[in-house]
Amino acid sequence: MKKFFIYTGILFVVLILSVTIGFGAYFFKLNSELPSIKQLKEFKYKQPTILYDKDNKTIAELGSKRRYPVSLEKIPDKLEKALIAVEDSRFYEHEGIDLKGIVRAFFVNLKAGRIVEGGSTLTQQLVKIIYLTPERKLKRKVKEAILAYKIDNYLSKDKILELYLNQVYFGRGAYGVEAAARFYFGKHAADLTLAECATIAGLPKAPGYYAPHINPVEAKERRNHVLYRMYEEGFITEGEYNRASQTEINIIDDVPNMRRTASYFVDYVINNLEKELNIKDLESRGYEIHTTLNLKFQNIAENAVKKNLVDVTNRQGYFGPIGSETESDIDKKLKNISYIKDEKNYIIAKVSHVGRYKAEIKIDNKTANIFLRDCRWAHPYKGDSNRLDDLRTIVKEGDYILVRNTGSDNDPYYKLTQEPQVEGSFMVINPKNGAILAMVGGYDYEKSMFNRAVNARRQVGSLFKPVVYSAAMENGYNPMSLVFDAPIIKTMENKKEFWRPENFEKEFYGFTTLKKALTKSRNVVTIKLADQIGVSTIINYAKKFGITSDFENNLSISIGSGSISLKEMVYAYSVFPNMGERMEPLYATKVVNKSGEIIYEDKAAVAERTLKPETAQIVTDMLINVIENGTGRRASHIHRIMGGKTGTTDDYIDAWFVGFTPNLTIGSWTGFDDYKTIGNLETGARAALPAWIDFTEDAVKYRDYAVMPSTDKVYYYKVDKESHKITDSYSEQYSFEPFYRNPEEQKVVK
Repeated sequence: MKKFFIYTGILFVVLILSVTIGFGAYFFKLNSELPSIKQLKEFKYKQPTILYDKDNKTIAELGSKRRYPVSLEKIPDKLEKALIAVEDSRFYEHEGIDLKGIVRAFFVNLKAGRIVEGGSTLTQQLVKIIYLTPERKLKRKVKEAILAYKIDNYLSKDKILELYLNQVYFGRGAYGVEAAARFYFGKHAADLTLAECATIAGLPKAPGYYAPHINPVEAKERRNHVLYRMYEEGFITEGEYNRASQTEINIIDDVPNMRRTASYFVDYVINNLEKELNIKDLESRGYEIHTTLNLKFQNIAENAVKKNLVDVTNRQGYFGPIGSETESDIDKKLKNISYIKDEKNYIIAKVSHVGRYKAEIKIDNKTANIFLRDCRWAHPYKGDSNRLDDLRTIVKEGDYILVRNTGSDNDPYYKLTQEPQVEGSFMVINPKNGAILAMVGGYDYEKSMFNRAVNARRQVGSLFKPVVYSAAMENGYNPMSLVFDAPIIKTMENKKEFWRPENFEKEFYGFTTLKKALTKSRNVVTIKLADQIGVSTIINYAKKFGITSDFENNLSISIGSGSISLKEMVYAYSVFPNMGERMEPLYATKVVNKSGEIIYEDKAAVAERTLKPETAQIVTDMLINVIENGTGRRASHIHRIMGGKTGTTDDYIDAWFVGFTPNLTIGSWTGFDDYKTIGNLETGARAALPAWIDFTEDAVKYRDYAVMPSTDKVYYYKVDKESHKITDSYSEQYSFEPFYRNPEEQKVVK
């Protein structure tokens, strides 16, 4: 018997040792798998990076989580106490794990017959938020307990509380108490009342269920439970409890949008800064990025582009309804319309009856009408007629169409409309320092994030001609130099084919001054001029203008066969009002990290000499004449000094206009992504210039009147309009023309 007890004792000791060693090894293994907690002392919260325009107006908040970290000093004591009372009343007593709390919660839940109280401490919840997944497994719970204990012995209680209050999710898209205060009550956390503090403190347990905007009754019950726990813990008086618990929960109607305007520009800034600063995930680092954007100009530009693309599309006719109720995929078609968020200009309507002159439509079970008189433009797409005479030609009963309300909300008046099919881009810069003031990369960013202003390289047509004429001015020519405009034939590189370039008008005009050739955009004169100067010279000048395209070594480049981005062309044209200097693109002026340190500041504007100042002045004078008397004359009613040039490619595939005032350079492009024709006679003057005009008319109101810069090396001579020679005649047929060398040394190209 004695031996039995001895053996039993030995076995028991061995068993205890084995279990102890086993648990020790298990805990050692788990501990080795745990992440380091050292980062918590200087914890880097994921929070939105905010971009500002040049006047410190918010352009965009980026990142998936909206969090605005604040120090514990800026969080109301009542909010801290509310959270502790309802989530972890022994927070300042335990060491990260509350065994008493676990036991208490067990009996409370057992008595209630459901889970009404949790056993996890705030420290354990913090571990779950930062380090671990929410899966319910024993291994994870053990890891959670170990980490909570380690954190509690590594950080102060106040630091743990601060981390928790800035990390936890409160619903409605709010991470942290500051975001919760803003999104529920429209104020900063520091300004919350006792009742509001209790409301917010009650949310982490079930943010969706206790959300005041979803379940107001349950939210109030939860808030009052938090207040009662605060009273039980001695954090508030009975009077404070009674007053706060009787208060209604008044939240703001809508969460402030995660603002994002100028999306194409925002992408451009982020992509460039990530490369320049060698930083990844810039969107969620909580930085402040101060940009060059002018938000007022951006809005004007976006509206101008949208209006122009609608007009260009509608000139081609009506592309047809969204679909019909008889189609099996009609629900999918309606769901995929990206632009219905613009509720005034794009409203989905169902045709309930249609006659020749009037169609009855249904909008949210309300009846309205559209009329033929407002739909004359809506002839069948690319049909034989350009005027609609019968509504039954384009819609039928059961069709879903888009309409817009041109009346008021109280007295609506609907007209047929459609989504623009063609695309466009737009860009505005300050030529003096290269600052980007506005950028539009397409009609709808949500539909296509491709930035056509920066990344689309398209043939530019006659838009390239000022580069050729600039080269000519610096190689012995002047605006009055004559070129004989007559048919030419050039042998192609294969020696088997011939190139017979023509003017747009299909006519030839004999001796033509360079000024008139540029004003009227004459192709043959430009090609002859390029032939005299040399293709290699033109390519070199294009590079000086900042154009990076790989040009073919032939004369077609002189009339714009090269593919170039709008951004490059806008910066190229900025050379003219800036006296021959081209500035490097400037998009951000300052980047500040979460610690308030400036990690990026714009360098002094970098200027590169492209042209002599006198050349820039002379070509500017020629481009001013394009607007006054040439292909850009639609813009001549804007009473400012402006120059610019149209561009149109073969088959009307691309339409361009880039122009400038003394302090703005502005570019507009229109075309299809798949290189379809825009439409017959959709030239740069018709399909791109209108957006430029709409923008410039509005934008110049916010700019002081200015004149083009000049140099004393340029002289204006009185020139006879017929002979193109300097004259002292008193005839009325003269003009003053700029020269910077002896005008008698006049070159003639035959």
